[in-house]
Amino acid sequence: MSECSVILVKTELGMERYVANSLDVDCEIVAAPMGFKGLVLMKNCKNLEEVIERLNGMPEVIRFMIAEECVRADLKELKEAAKRLARKLEGKRFAVRTIRRGSHPFTSIEVNAELGALILREANGSKVDLTNPEAVLMVEIIGEEAYLAVVDPSYAGLKKKLGKEDTARFLSRLSVIQEPYLGPPKSIEELGKRIGRILQSYGVGEYYIGLIEETDALQLAQFIESVRDGMEARRKQEEKVEGKALSTKLKVFDVYHLALSKSKKELMVVFEPEGKSFEEVEEELAKALRKAKRVKAFLGSRKGVPMGIYKLADFVIDVAPGRTLSTETALAAALEALLIAYLRGKFYSDNQQ
Repeated sequence: MSECSVILVKTELGMERYVANSLDVDCEIVAAPMGFKGLVLMKNCKNLEEVIERLNGMPEVIRFMIAEECVRADLKELKEAAKRLARKLEGKRFAVRTIRRGSHPFTSIEVNAELGALILREANGSKVDLTNPEAVLMVEIIGEEAYLAVVDPSYAGLKKKLGKEDTARFLSRLSVIQEPYLGPPKSIEELGKRIGRILQSYGVGEYYIGLIEETDALQLAQFIESVRDGMEARRKQEEKVEGKALSTKLKVFDVYHLALSKSKKELMVVFEPEGKSFEEVEEELAKALRKAKRVKAFLGSRKGVPMGIYKLADFVIDVAPGRTLSTETALAAALEALLIAYLRGKFYSDNQQ
């Protein structure tokens, strides 16, 4: 367990120094750490109850988070910290939210995907829910330091509201096409099960195992069976918790034919490092996802999506510039990016009216 005695306070912009000077508590207090306005860091507080009472009584304070893990802003350390917190998310619908401040060799989406996939493996009965989670694993990064905690959804702006949009319908119209992972039997089994759990947890409509060349039949059969086993294990957990669960349809087909069969009402998105960053295309992608009747998302595995398919795609996106993601993390990151863009699409549409 990492030693951690930090409270991260969010204030109205420009009020951070006033809040820091007005608290009058026995803590180490830093206003606007690294120059980031609207933030106050409180460390090594002697009387936590007194601090909480003071913060709750200040109208200039928007919200605050008591960190449960304090680690370096490093993906390996973030995953180790998330693993220690996973037990708090057992049997719950959850989301991962990351706010980065400073320059890092990873993106917020990558952190969300890596930690989300880890929680699904470590927390029995957990399920990803980006619109109506019961709890949020919050990752606050300031320069080289990272603070994590399991928080109420309201902290991350995800509190359930009447009429709030459900993403299940969008995900049911999503077809993911991904090259099969082939190799040593143990690796195929482990990775296939992870992929299956991710697909079932997100509620993806279809998962095509996309073939691009002659493939070893026995390895392919093991991969298909492992994906199915992972999906089935997640489905049974969902049935226990929710009473019902829809299964992702598992299919096999040729990648080139799937690309060529794209209709005018379908949106085709390729996730590969040669593409533009998510930030560059977010608004345009968000609007396109809102209009599309169906969405096809193409991902590679050990090999990438054939480059000839790029010219048929509406978008080619790199969700983790400068990074090489594992097969299952790439899948989770792609789903995260599509969901974020889809949800923000309503905001962009409303602002145009």
